[in-house]
Amino acid sequence: MKQIRLACIASGSGTDFKSIANAWKDDWLPEVSEVVLISTKEYAGCIDKANALDIRYSIVDPGRSKHLPLVSLQNALEEFGGVALIFLVGCIVKVPELGIPMYNIHPADPHKHGGQGMYGLKVHLHVLAAINDLIKRGMAKATDRFFTEPTVHEVVAEYDKGHELLRAQVEIPQDIIQAWVTGIYEGNEEDAAKKLQQIVLPFEHQMLPLAVRLAAKKILDQQNEQPSCE
Repeated sequence: MKQIRLACIASGSGTDFKSIANAWKDDWLPEVSEVVLISTKEYAGCIDKANALDIRYSIVDPGRSKHLPLVSLQNALEEFGGVALIFLVGCIVKVPELGIPMYNIHPADPHKHGGQGMYGLKVHLHVLAAINDLIKRGMAKATDRFFTEPTVHEVVAEYDKGHELLRAQVEIPQDIIQAWVTGIYEGNEEDAAKKLQQIVLPFEHQMLPLAVRLAAKKILDQQNEQPSCE
């Protein structure tokens, strides 16, 4: 069976990266020959997780720039032996186009809660603020059911505008909604965002291995469709 090498690019603790690496270690990603890691920070937690799982990694530090340097990234990928697929898993800097299929995990609907600078807790805060706005405008009730939608999508030049690969629907607990709209979190809004983040993360960890399989299978199918040179 043909396989491809997958590179994950992360900037933080690496829990999303770990979900993919664990799936590969457990032989749940038969389309993937190897998972490797690019960390954008020298001391990020994702490196500790790579070491614990005996995963090869490289550090490509953008310094003060908000963009990963193209040549340094290309060199790092070549040192791994080349990759055919890239997943951004908690990467907070812009990754240059490489001519390689690239996907990103966004913790909510990227069309409603995406764009430049929208990552981490900022996304969950935006979700809660949007719900609060609907309630204040009389377009919803505080007792209604509300959902957030973590999404895996292709990475294109414009932030969070790529084709959707996989989406989940996650119900937001009523206690978070009630506390938010009644102002209990006023001045401590990030506490609510952290609670919502902890609810969404397990869904991300279930989605990512499946998304990798879907993306890898798409690449392998395209390779099989290419005409023979004979």
